[in-house]
Amino acid sequence: MTSIGRAALVLAYPLVAHFGVIQNSVTLIAIALGLLIVLPMVPALGRGSVVAWLVLLPVVGGLWWLSRSTHATLPLYIAPVLVPGFMAGVFGSSLLAGQVPLIEQLIRIMEPEQQPEPEVLAYAHQLTKAWTLFFVTLALTNLVLGLLAEPDGMLLAAGIAPPVTVPELWWSLVANLIGYLLVAAFFLIEYAYRRHRFPRQPYRNMLDFFLKVLAAMPRLVSSAAGPRR
Repeated sequence: MTSIGRAALVLAYPLVAHFGVIQNSVTLIAIALGLLIVLPMVPALGRGSVVAWLVLLPVVGGLWWLSRSTHATLPLYIAPVLVPGFMAGVFGSSLLAGQVPLIEQLIRIMEPEQQPEPEVLAYAHQLTKAWTLFFVTLALTNLVLGLLAEPDGMLLAAGIAPPVTVPELWWSLVANLIGYLLVAAFFLIEYAYRRHRFPRQPYRNMLDFFLKVLAAMPRLVSSAAGPRR
């Protein structure tokens, strides 16, 4: 599968999950969960990995069983908490003592021959902190809404009556749609501000910046294990 195809499936997940929830369709919910679970396995499946194909069998069986369960929606509450929580961990861990802030790492990869100015490094530190707080807030918001959602929220599914409840639609809108739009808005607003504050950039426009970030990702991931000052 091409990178465009995988990106299309990634974008399809929140839409399928949302419509599965609002239409109370166990079929759509099972498809959404299938996308969530199988997407990370696609490269291995494409290579013909025996292990990946063997793992796929119980996954399909589990999705079939879940589609017949009275709590088919419940697993959908996990991803909107884990994904931003994981991203908060990635950004936040780079702020620990002795580590290099993630945005600074990205700057140094994109401009290997340039020594960033002190003002740029300070901004990189603050931006890394801002992304960390943003993802923490998003994860906590999704968790609280998921706990309080009615009729299939996490507390009610566990037999615990929450002090207040929110419609499951509200949770789904935030977790599967609004949250992703907020990430995009944060990215766009920050990009515009950065271009205004630091006019000299190693990219021509947003598309060029996005492509350069994608190109830098392999090195950024490999260095995330613990680059130190």
